[in-house]
Amino acid sequence: MPGNEQEYKYWGKLARTFHEDALYVVGPDVYQEVRRWLQNQFEVTDTALELGCGTGFFSGIIADRVKHLTATDFALEMIEQAKKNLSQFSNAEVQKVDSYDTSFADNVFDAILLANLLHIVENPVAVLKESHRVLQSDGRIVIVDATGHGMSFFKKMGLVVRYLRRFGKPPSSNRSFSPDELAAMVKEAGFAVEESVLIGKNAKAVCLRGRKIG
Repeated sequence: MPGNEQEYKYWGKLARTFHEDALYVVGPDVYQEVRRWLQNQFEVTDTALELGCGTGFFSGIIADRVKHLTATDFALEMIEQAKKNLSQFSNAEVQKVDSYDTSFADNVFDAILLANLLHIVENPVAVLKESHRVLQSDGRIVIVDATGHGMSFFKKMGLVVRYLRRFGKPPSSNRSFSPDELAAMVKEAGFAVEESVLIGKNAKAVCLRGRKIG
């Protein structure tokens, strides 16, 4: 299934200041915790794929820890920023790819990263199933997804206000998954969940690693 063009247009127009705006919304602490977790999820022999790479922030965390990284997005503005941000990595390339319907062959990648993608797309299970298709047998899926789960009411409200200031009204597809909800979708797409942790003190993120089965 092809992606919703409105999704890409919304995020594409935010590309120029996206990372700075995201840091303002959630704060730097959760990003540091995510960085530490991500650095242990990939191997130097991995041929890795990132779907929905945005400006390449998370791509830069893992690029020097894998053999090769293909970072992808469908918004042209995001792709241009990602190319600039990943130019120092000779083993990384950036491509325009629809996360719902990629052009890759079956069973190609050792590991796939989905960072802050599933909670913003209209059909996250479809993206997960496409990830399952292009992963090699026993390949890993690594997910980081911002969530309001586990946050107090007042902290949630503060996050919402900061989001509206920087990003405006979000698309209707935006939502927040609990660790259990995310794990259920991952299992539905054909993965076994190996690790799932909720990290962050103020802002929160679910960090999940799954393994392809079937």
